[in-house]
Amino acid sequence: MDFEFKSGEYYKIVNINSPEPVIEFANGTESAGNPSDIEGISFEQDDGRIIVHMPINIDSHILGLGERAYRIDRKRLKLSSLNSDPGGYERGRDPIYFPVPFLVKKDPKSAIGIFINFPGEIRFDTGVENYDRIRIEIFSQRAQIFLFYGKNVREIVDSFIRLSGRPFMPPKWAIGHTISRYSYYPENEALNIAKRYREITRVDAMYMDIHHMDGYRLFKWDRERFGDGSEFLKKMHGLGIRVITIVDPSIKADQNYDVFLRGMGSYVSKSNGDIYFANMWPGNSVFPDFFNRAGREFWKSEIKQWVKQGIDGIWLDMNEPTILTDDHMFDLDSVHVLDNGKKEKHRNVRNAYPYLEAMATFEALSENVKEPFILTRSGFAGIQKYAAVWTGDTKSSWDDVHLQISMVTSLSISGATVVGCDLGGFFGESSPDLIAAYYRMALMFPLYRNHKTIDGNDQEIFLLPDISKKSILRSIEMRYRFLDQIYSNLYFSSRECRPAIFPLPYLYDNPEAFYSDDEYMLGEGILYAPQIREGSRTREVYIPEGLWHDFWTGTKIDGDTYLESSEEYPIFIKNGSSVIYDGTIRLYGDGVFKIFVNSSEHVLEVSGGKIKNGAKIDGYRIEVVG
Repeated sequence: MDFEFKSGEYYKIVNINSPEPVIEFANGTESAGNPSDIEGISFEQDDGRIIVHMPINIDSHILGLGERAYRIDRKRLKLSSLNSDPGGYERGRDPIYFPVPFLVKKDPKSAIGIFINFPGEIRFDTGVENYDRIRIEIFSQRAQIFLFYGKNVREIVDSFIRLSGRPFMPPKWAIGHTISRYSYYPENEALNIAKRYREITRVDAMYMDIHHMDGYRLFKWDRERFGDGSEFLKKMHGLGIRVITIVDPSIKADQNYDVFLRGMGSYVSKSNGDIYFANMWPGNSVFPDFFNRAGREFWKSEIKQWVKQGIDGIWLDMNEPTILTDDHMFDLDSVHVLDNGKKEKHRNVRNAYPYLEAMATFEALSENVKEPFILTRSGFAGIQKYAAVWTGDTKSSWDDVHLQISMVTSLSISGATVVGCDLGGFFGESSPDLIAAYYRMALMFPLYRNHKTIDGNDQEIFLLPDISKKSILRSIEMRYRFLDQIYSNLYFSSRECRPAIFPLPYLYDNPEAFYSDDEYMLGEGILYAPQIREGSRTREVYIPEGLWHDFWTGTKIDGDTYLESSEEYPIFIKNGSSVIYDGTIRLYGDGVFKIFVNSSEHVLEVSGGKIKNGAKIDGYRIEVVG
């Protein structure tokens, strides 16, 4: 072994062919020489690849790896890390939009993490072909590899987030209830839908899909549908609703299109140096080359001009990147030019494309709006510095309601901390009861957006029968009562480089935790176990070790146990935690409590059931719960 591991630290493995990463992360502690066997991990080079072997045993568990349509535990799976648009997915589809080449192997007494800083193809075999071994096949000999060591999953995950980048802090309105459709148009219909929503519930933003554009031309309003956009934006803002517009990376190749002409010289090219053209929504299209400064500056200029009219946020879609072919895949031999002038084939840098697009977009927004907000479908490790993520075009089903908990929380512990899913599901039919289940399930997710495809059923709340409508409205009301708590957790996620929501194994490592993929935690103190079983309003809830409080009844529970709950929103609070709910700050037990409200961090201390120094926070009641 070349060095001694220290718990909670990460280590960059150097001298594997002197890697030149496209995205540079902060250096870890460097190993001496070319390591051959570290904690049982071995490296070999063969046929232009690096192959990593990691031992596993019957008690090992595998977490992370980003967005996967699988259970939380990734053991005994074959997975690929190459951003892909599946055109809709269900459980078991891989790869999809946002794989992250970071995994955590949890053994009974320790945890090991590995991050492969290579934005091309990587294949993971977590014990399928070799029962006692993980095999990682990297299709390059220039990958940068980081190892992490810790006593538990939390140490590994937090170290990875520190390495890959501090999560951005979203504006508070972006985590409220938001609405979307592929697509709402024309202007009077979009305004009518917004008004009808506002008659029954709160809506903080509307996402505008591709039909707001003139022939799918970026940064151009369809004048027949929306005029020049100014009146629409003015009226939406008058309703108290922000507007987020979709922006795909495809630019219509049209000599009469000013955006296309301004971008000349900064597009992705073919291997012979000609511009790379492909079919996308506008037809024959070109694509900005975000890998070099010229491409990023062109994009930033267009984004800055677009948002000046009053656009509140940007939604980056189809940015794996995707084209309209059978496999939706860019020509892997197309060429990008890096900042240093070096040329790279798309196959070697594909996954970095959405990352660099988000970076340029964030920089543009930061110069024009007080609180930038970007939502992206795809990305690479570190995307959390710039954008929120949602889980893409899922297919509505009761199984998907369950699956989204695993997907969202796994993305969160893979770094993408501001994350959510389409409420109601994107493709397919969603019954009123199913839509209500999505709203219950995502109650504590950082993002809370209703979104549906153009050929799916209408799932606007005001159209639904009363029994489902009442259930959804209660979920939205509950969401806003907890919104300060969710926002406080996102603040500490950003400040301390840790996930805001996560699956139970982030904190607990018994078998029950690894199998509890239908419940999740908001911070270390709130356990939420949503009622999401079709036709049932009761469920078994696993309560982890420690002393817990039933949020609704106040009943104390000794953890590491199961209980049956008939509560519509089963919520449990760990002793020693704080909860902000409906204007009241509840402090459970004695301790020191950190809270973020009123744009400020507050520290409260409770001893002997009493708040020390009579602390007060404007606009909030403070309660000590015994």
